[in-house]
Amino acid sequence: MTNTDLFIEKFLQFDLQIREKAGIDYQLYDELLTLLYLISIDYANQDVIPKKLADVFLDMWGALTSSADMYDKTMRDEINHIADNLCNKARNIVCS
Repeated sequence: MTNTDLFIEKFLQFDLQIREKAGIDYQLYDELLTLLYLISIDYANQDVIPKKLADVFLDMWGALTSSADMYDKTMRDEINHIADNLCNKARNIVCS
C-alpha cells in the first residue's frame, strides 16, 4: 500500500471518529502527520499529485471543521487547529 493510499484510509478513519463524536485520536493524528511528511518526499520532484490525494486535500478542512460544532469550545478549537495544521502541510506538498 502506498503512502498516499494509507493517508487517505487513515484520514477517513480520523474524520469518521470526529463525525461520530468520538473525539480526537491523537495517535492517528500523529500517523497522518508522518504520512504527510512521507508524501512530501514521495512527490518532491513531481509536477503533479494523484487526483485521489488532491480530492482528499480539498475536502479535508471542510470535513473536519463542519464536525467541530458538535463539540464544546475547547474541543472545537482543537479540531479547527488540527484541520488548519493538516491543510497547511497539504498546501506545502501541493505548492512545493
